[in-house]
Amino acid sequence: MRIGGSRAVVTGASGGIGRAVAVRLARLGADVALVGRRPDALELVAADARRHGTRVVVVPCDITDPADVARAYGVVATALGPPDILVNAAGFGVWKPFLEITSDEHAGMMNVMYWGAFHWIRAALPAMIAGRRGHVVNLSAGSGRVALPVTSGFSAAAFALSGMSEALHRELLGSPVGVSCVHPGSVRTGFWDQRSQPSKTIPPLVRYAPKLSAEAVARNVCYCIWLRWPTRTLPIFVAFLARANGLWVRLGDLILWKWFVPFLVAAVVVRLLLR
Repeated sequence: MRIGGSRAVVTGASGGIGRAVAVRLARLGADVALVGRRPDALELVAADARRHGTRVVVVPCDITDPADVARAYGVVATALGPPDILVNAAGFGVWKPFLEITSDEHAGMMNVMYWGAFHWIRAALPAMIAGRRGHVVNLSAGSGRVALPVTSGFSAAAFALSGMSEALHRELLGSPVGVSCVHPGSVRTGFWDQRSQPSKTIPPLVRYAPKLSAEAVARNVCYCIWLRWPTRTLPIFVAFLARANGLWVRLGDLILWKWFVPFLVAAVVVRLLLR
């Protein structure tokens, strides 16, 4: 599907991956609606996006409220027209042991990551089907392919979004509307604020792995739109881990906990030899 000349909605556009996606879509020639809870932050993103000469509209919205999503969709449709592209990039995570995470924290992640995407898809999909053109990209996480310790709430929301995306992709097979789900590993965003992510409980392979840039994730979102890829897991070692874990959970355990030290030592040796 062509991005230039399309109309896109990006949720979670006030920062992180959502911001990178919105600016990239604008640079590629799409009109973009920026959806999020923080109008001031959205205006800063809008200023960056407008430099590329496309129409950009700021739409504050509580994506967990279906009535507010319906209102926001009406604003987008009036300002830009029915969207051709929907990127659900809103999300947040609280990583705590299962017995320490609160019910509100657990529900909050599900409400934003899963139900927020659900409400926006329900709002945007009918016009895409009627117009015989469209693509939905949902931003899940590597933890939506491989559940890590202390991520019971975050992984539950990520797996739920992945499952809905896969089912909807197959439901729409053969139609002009595509659905993709992107599963990035660690990304350099505010998500890794140590106040909410207790690093000591995260497996070393995850804690010390190189982090992706938000721009790299945004590029892969565009690849999914262009090429209609149903799923994308990145970087490559997260994709490998997901495949291994899918074959046998114990194999995933071994990779996460036992193979990290030899792998790290080998990487250091190779780097020294190449100097």
